[in-house]
Amino acid sequence: MTWVNDREVMQYFALRQERIEEEEERRYLTSLLASRTDRAFSVFLEGGGDDGESYVGQVSVNQIYWPARNGRVFLVVRKAMQGRGLGRAALDALVAEAFGPLDLHKLWLIVRRDNTSSQAMYTRAGFQFEGVLRDEYCVAGRFFDMVRMGLLRTERGA
Repeated sequence: MTWVNDREVMQYFALRQERIEEEEERRYLTSLLASRTDRAFSVFLEGGGDDGESYVGQVSVNQIYWPARNGRVFLVVRKAMQGRGLGRAALDALVAEAFGPLDLHKLWLIVRRDNTSSQAMYTRAGFQFEGVLRDEYCVAGRFFDMVRMGLLRTERGA
């Protein structure tokens, strides 16, 4: 629950703006784990202890459309772990899983247009800009453009 209710971290996720109680999050995670179209992973520092300080965040491929073998990337790093390159490392591991064992052809994501640091990270990982979704998200009564980015298996050398 460390990042789920952190407004600074969650400001970029339109569907997660209200306070989330632990039971609600437990129900969400149960449905996510049972899903045939989502693969989620918790990220921890290697060699970390059980004190919770080794927890980095979450990554997942969601909305997998198996006939076309594509899925949507989700990545969040808790505030205390940001700025260390851990998001990129987690993304690289997720991409390897998606193009390896999951055998996907394409990964895609949308990110707020004003979130240039995330866009830069995705670009360095090989994702390309595919378009702008104008006024796609509304957070606290304010509309935001979203940028769609994608990565093909052939572009990653997989």
